[in-house]
Amino acid sequence: MGKIKIGTSPQMPRRRPSPRLERWSSVPTVTQLSDAEFATNYRDALRPVLLKGGCAAWAACERWSPGYFDEVAGSFTVPVKIINRGDIKVSSWRLAEYVRLIMQKVGDGDQVPAPEEIPYCHDIPLLGLVESLASDCEPFPSNFLSPWYRRHWWRYSQFFMGPAGAVTPLHFDSLLTHNLFFQIYGTKQFTLLPLNQARYCGRRGWRWFDVDPERPDYVQFPQYRHATPVVVNVSAGDILYMPAGTLHHVRSLSASISFAIDFHTKRSVVRAFAHSNKRTPRDVIYYNAITALAVIAKMPEAAAFRLYRPYLSYVS
Repeated sequence: MGKIKIGTSPQMPRRRPSPRLERWSSVPTVTQLSDAEFATNYRDALRPVLLKGGCAAWAACERWSPGYFDEVAGSFTVPVKIINRGDIKVSSWRLAEYVRLIMQKVGDGDQVPAPEEIPYCHDIPLLGLVESLASDCEPFPSNFLSPWYRRHWWRYSQFFMGPAGAVTPLHFDSLLTHNLFFQIYGTKQFTLLPLNQARYCGRRGWRWFDVDPERPDYVQFPQYRHATPVVVNVSAGDILYMPAGTLHHVRSLSASISFAIDFHTKRSVVRAFAHSNKRTPRDVIYYNAITALAVIAKMPEAAAFRLYRPYLSYVS
């Protein structure tokens, strides 16, 4: 029989310790990063990192521009979004028409539109539709990804193109995945917070937050004073890694072209299920289940991707 400490009632359950509040003081910047260093020091440690110039040698960084996409995919019809604090309005544009918008001046003087009024070509699987674009992205760091994603990495990518001033409000990626982000043209500013600081940010629905990290309203969101956001600028040729579930707010500082790959590890997909609650959309649970079959049970990619593919056009 175990000993009982004096003054402690055996009937009193011990209070579970509060989870440690994760904080990032900055985003480390490196110029070289081996597969092992990435896995150990950042992905498994859930720490962000900026790989400066990590994709600067790609042909994409020389070729890709709004005009280039007018040439190679101008006839494509793509979804263009206006995002206002997580309320998303989607319209269909020919890519050539959208390129003309980017190449025009967005506004003059006092007529510059608010970010929530700027149409944004956001989160579309363009590299999966125009697979020749993947050849512009070599050598690709596929070993940073889990094995399921490596062979056809471009199928899992989400493409972004937009004018200066385009903003994606504070959110996390739908499936609580890791995020490997490639900036090809222009510059974006990211504000990042760890997932366990979501409680301070005025969560609305599943993945959007009402706090504006650039101009926080401490009267409406007094708890945000406890948050520790970090800001990092990502320029053409840079690769940004964000740990699974990272909250991020993104502003285009110039006309911008980029893409990202959301990916799960065995650990992160289990963690995603652990964070599921009554707010979690059924589609999110479904796509995480498909990913678990692929990443953990090693379901063949051909079968798993057929089920997973609609997620790449999922709006939430």
